Amino acid sequence: MNLPHSLYPLHEDIQAQLKAVVYAHNFPLYNMLAYHLGWEDEHGEEVNTGSKDYMHSTLCLLTSEAVGGESKLALQSAAAVELVNQFALIHSDIQDAVSERDHRPTVWWVWGPAQAINAGDAMHALARLCLLQQSDKSLSVDKTLEAVSVLDQACLSLCEGRYLDLLYRERLNISMESYFQMAERKSAALMSCSTEIGALTASSDNEVVGALSTFGLKLGLALNIRNEISDLWDLNLDDRYFSGDLLSKKKSLPIIYALQNASGAAKHDLGDVYFKRVMEPSDLPKLIAVLDSLNARDYSQNMVETLYNEAIKSLNLASIPPNKLKILKEFADWILS
Repeated sequence: MNLPHSLYPLHEDIQAQLKAVVYAHNFPLYNMLAYHLGWEDEHGEEVNTGSKDYMHSTLCLLTSEAVGGESKLALQSAAAVELVNQFALIHSDIQDAVSERDHRPTVWWVWGPAQAINAGDAMHALARLCLLQQSDKSLSVDKTLEAVSVLDQACLSLCEGRYLDLLYRERLNISMESYFQMAERKSAALMSCSTEIGALTASSDNEVVGALSTFGLKLGLALNIRNEISDLWDLNLDDRYFSGDLLSKKKSLPIIYALQNASGAAKHDLGDVYFKRVMEPSDLPKLIAVLDSLNARDYSQNMVETLYNEAIKSLNLASIPPNKLKILKEFADWILS
């Protein structure tokens, strides 16, 4: 995604903070982290692979500013949530056997799964250290520990969600309730963590912090479904094949909706796809044709819009000044655009 021009200064601050954290360690392990973040090639040479969106960390800074904070004082919090996000991406690439991310080979594809696990674990450890070090600068000890607790809970939720995601791949009777339990943990928990920690850096009002946490949760759910729609309909067949997710029988919202509502020929076609031991690229056009016949895309897009409206409703409860409220709404629109 192309970052809105107004957010470039925040993006540059986030990247500078992340580089300060990673490059503080002179050890080969951290070259894998720098590679994953797009700063180096596999030989450790500096490269420019294009700008990452740093969505979670940017949202953390915008939330802090929205409740009266200074983004400079929340940079370590922002770096922490971004490092957790990147840790999750490295591990999910291994779990889904994804060989390419951001048009480059993934960490596990270059260094192998074992070393990639090390790299992801290092990202997680660095994230906690980022938060703990804030007690020396911008946050009180009590608030620092609260922020660490929020981050750790989000990590646990993320692992729980990933567990359910993998478990559901071999099941067909997934309820909508089960789907949302999975999606809240796997994708929305970290977005909620971003907004909650951002609010914690500048506010002691529990209602405000809670409202912003809910804003992040709803926005994260909406983004997860938006991405699931994109995975099915917005990429060409080769891209979907190499993404790994679809061929591993991932149960996204459009697919669960179709499984619950299919009958006759549509149900038979879904059975042909999902009762196979291994899905093949040739199964995907048949799957998408069934989804289209059941209006699964429209159903999922309507859910995105419902969750977006719920996110904005929560945001409106946080007593944020109009100019800051406008920025957060515009960022939410950009995320889902």
